[in-house]
Amino acid sequence: MTQEENKLKYIEKDTKIVILGTFPSEASRDTFFYHKSTNQFWTILSKLYNCNDICHLQKNETSKDKEEQLIENRKAFLKKHQIGLWDVIDKCDIDKSKDSSIKNPTYNDLASLKTECPKLEHIYFSSKKAFQFYQKYLRDNLKDYASKIWLENVVIKEALPSPSSANARLTLEQKQKRWGELLGLFN
Repeated sequence: MTQEENKLKYIEKDTKIVILGTFPSEASRDTFFYHKSTNQFWTILSKLYNCNDICHLQKNETSKDKEEQLIENRKAFLKKHQIGLWDVIDKCDIDKSKDSSIKNPTYNDLASLKTECPKLEHIYFSSKKAFQFYQKYLRDNLKDYASKIWLENVVIKEALPSPSSANARLTLEQKQKRWGELLGLFN
């Protein structure tokens, strides 16, 4: 287990929705969020928003140029839908990509979201573990009452079903349905 640093952040000034994860997987640390091909994050969003150019590449399609284009497509998708991605944890000791192995977390400055995206309306969590770390962040970092309302007028939503392939309790279709409900796409 080694100390890893999180260099990923995708937040724009017009971001209205932020999805917070725990810490990037090994596959994502040097690329972009949820880049591991078995993670269903982009598959779920592509189906909900009917946008196929953000799905994972097939094994026979992989090349550096195609990977870079895929990341650009994902960024364009996020910008268009005013979605930001970040993680609760900035640094930690972690065994590969296992959230359950996270030790000694140092948190990102989540309070900076108030100034970085003034149009922020909702914060979601990509898993229950991300939400648990967020609650610990609040307890450890925002002790006084004034600090606890740092995101006045922002709705903190419950955790989305984890898109990780390790979350086998739900099928892809069940995850997609629940994400759509929580994101307000099925009203």
